[in-house]
Amino acid sequence: MVKKFLNVIGMMSGTSMDGIDLSLIKTDGTKVIRFKKNFYYKYSRETIDFLHFALSLKNKIVYKPRLLKRLNDLITFEHIEAIKHFNLDDNVDLIGFHGQTIFHDPQKKITIQLGDGKLLSKIIKKNVIFDFRKNDIDNDGQGAPIAPIYHKQIIEELRSDLPTCLINIGGIANISYWDGIHLMGFDTGPGNCMLDSYVRDKFDLELDFEGNRSSKGKPDWEALQILLNDEYFFIKPPKSLDRQYFEKYFHNIIYNLNESNALCTLVYFTVFSIISSFKYLPKKPKNIIISGGGVKNNHMMKVLKRFSESEIIELSNYDFNTDFIESELIAFIAARCFYKKPITFPSTTGVSKPCTGGKLIKVV
Repeated sequence: MVKKFLNVIGMMSGTSMDGIDLSLIKTDGTKVIRFKKNFYYKYSRETIDFLHFALSLKNKIVYKPRLLKRLNDLITFEHIEAIKHFNLDDNVDLIGFHGQTIFHDPQKKITIQLGDGKLLSKIIKKNVIFDFRKNDIDNDGQGAPIAPIYHKQIIEELRSDLPTCLINIGGIANISYWDGIHLMGFDTGPGNCMLDSYVRDKFDLELDFEGNRSSKGKPDWEALQILLNDEYFFIKPPKSLDRQYFEKYFHNIIYNLNESNALCTLVYFTVFSIISSFKYLPKKPKNIIISGGGVKNNHMMKVLKRFSESEIIELSNYDFNTDFIESELIAFIAARCFYKKPITFPSTTGVSKPCTGGKLIKVV
């Protein structure tokens, strides 16, 4: 049966926790038409501070139902405001609502994405799909990453020489591998999350703009070796990470370094953890396509190009807006969920069988 192309808005707030990306695409869950209609809505300072307070509770957040309810409502209304600013068209068929990840522990079968899809649908008066990860976890998957099926679509659009990887350097860095037969994906390690946490704590900044501060330092090789010896890097994929997993190294290692060297070491940590992940791929990739916020860190990209043996391609060099790949992804998998197509696979999350996901809330 031929699937109708749907006008879908995807909304994504990633592990950077700074705001919401929105994108409108037309898709049947297989092919994509991009309208280049994108919008970024920044969280209020109060929301950002509240989210970081919740993160400081670590796994205790799971046992704080009242706090989770307040956060759930707050994040939902932030998304409602984002949609209002986006100027919602009458011809939108579906909204993909990822929500804000606040906790992820697949070993305990727990992943929390803040956001109430029912409330969003009721107020916006549109069909909404949300809660994309639960079905995967219920079927013995990691619940993440959910990007590979869309990354495969991009790799094929670019007609890149295979095998090719697409790496999204967000808060956490994740890799998608496609060689024409095998689709594979997993979290490689930190992306920007440790850098962002460090500059937030030390300088009250949201990020190390363009890598200016980290470029002034030198990597501490002894500290870097300790970081790269973490047990996570010796686990075979599929595997996924919580945003805070590596923050255990701040107090006994990172904070012992001077500020520039600490930031530079964190850049090298992200890059080396990406490169070391290639050992788990079926074949050495010919090309590495880079997307996500890490592309804007000039120092990180310079280090990555220096140490990678594969060709590094910045997705922004093509007709893509790398700021909105993840929101396009959510729109794409929302359509796949709507048509009951799989979004996760044994080779991407470890799920027992290819799984669709999401909960559909229809406008009454």
